[in-house]
Amino acid sequence: MASRNVRVALAQAASIDFDLQASVDKACQLIAEAGQTGAQLIAFPETFIPGYPFWIWSRGIDVEMTKRYIKSSLKRDSPEMKRICAVAAENNIEVRLGYSENDDDSLYITQSHISSDGVIRMSRRKIKPTHVERTIFGEGSGSSLLIADVPGVGKVGGLDCWEHTQPLLKYHTYAQGEQIHVSAWPPKMPGNNAETLWNTTTEGQQNMSRIYAVEGSYFVLHCTGVLTQNTIDKMQTHSGQLYKRPGGGCCAIHGPDGRNSQRTFRKMRMVFSMPT
Repeated sequence: MASRNVRVALAQAASIDFDLQASVDKACQLIAEAGQTGAQLIAFPETFIPGYPFWIWSRGIDVEMTKRYIKSSLKRDSPEMKRICAVAAENNIEVRLGYSENDDDSLYITQSHISSDGVIRMSRRKIKPTHVERTIFGEGSGSSLLIADVPGVGKVGGLDCWEHTQPLLKYHTYAQGEQIHVSAWPPKMPGNNAETLWNTTTEGQQNMSRIYAVEGSYFVLHCTGVLTQNTIDKMQTHSGQLYKRPGGGCCAIHGPDGRNSQRTFRKMRMVFSMPT
């Protein structure tokens, strides 16, 4: 197989909580910035639109916050999604968008792959939301197991967060001949002395993505969200074990041998690859 250089961008930016229009504005700005800088593909973290529902890890139920989250989640067939598709086409860039999908007021953790001519190539829903995510998100199905074959870029697949601990899910993606994998995560915090389990830290999730790269011999775009103090205050997560301090933003590109790519640079809110 002939080798080729592919320039990619990883969105490393905080979401705009509970505001669908502002979230779409920000996603479009990042897509345009990446395309104008020469990237062929941009990947977003898990639920970049409208942000991750951090409060679910701090308390059992919050009806009012959940209602706000449903209203600000993105519908696949909507003017907002059409706008994102149009920006992808205007900037000639493939987009792997992570968002909370609103389907008739049922929510799903979704990745949609939008082509450089503004068409949704495929969409996948997280097969089994993790732990308390199941209090607000539904489950994916067999249609969520596909990858996108992108001319000039390669076969692009993706999984969300703890799906990277599921051997059969990973094997199914490997078996489709994936070449570039989008590993989408919410923000995670560093530290061997973390108050919670080590596998929920920055280092833990990085290792899961690296193992995926080695097992499949693929390039992995490890894409994580950013948690701000403003979000902590809005979602009232100060007293929880998780998400009570700002941080996150540990995007990385892992090569097929698991190492971090040295051909990357950071510009404002993104991580770019540097083709040789």
